[in-house]
Amino acid sequence: MRRRGFTIVEILLVLALLAIIAGMVAVGAVGMIDAAKMEPPDRVLKRAVLDAVYHASERKAPAFLRYDGKRATFLVTDAGGAVLAEHAIYEDMPSGEDEDDDWDELDLPEVTFLAEGPLAGEGGGATKLEDEHLVLTRIPFQSGVSPPFQAKIAFSNKEQVLRFDPFSGFVVVDEGE
Repeated sequence: MRRRGFTIVEILLVLALLAIIAGMVAVGAVGMIDAAKMEPPDRVLKRAVLDAVYHASERKAPAFLRYDGKRATFLVTDAGGAVLAEHAIYEDMPSGEDEDDDWDELDLPEVTFLAEGPLAGEGGGATKLEDEHLVLTRIPFQSGVSPPFQAKIAFSNKEQVLRFDPFSGFVVVDEGE
């Protein structure tokens, strides 16, 4: 007489398959959670520029925007260097002090601020200054207005150049794009 039900081997096989599937889902979920802790650098920069415009306008005093590459953070400071606002690309940046920190595994963006040089030539469409002469360590904002500048962002094997309007702080989109 045969009994109805599953053998112990069949039950163990099903449990093993469920464990393998759960492991694959967990690895994917960890990757998604880690990705959610990072915001694209261009989006963070746009928010930081608007924040610098706001602080300079509201405080009626100069505000400065700079990038701290070691912490992957855009800082809005006053003339004395006091931090008015921080805009981090990574939600939880490792301190680098613990051996367990995944510091080396993080892809840190490189951000370079460049002043837009005076235009020259027949059509007035180019500057005669080289990029190394236009590099800025920080962008000044006085009464909500900045000099014309652009930011070069190198991140994840991609390079992006954003040009900012000196009056609004918004990104300027060329007609050809």
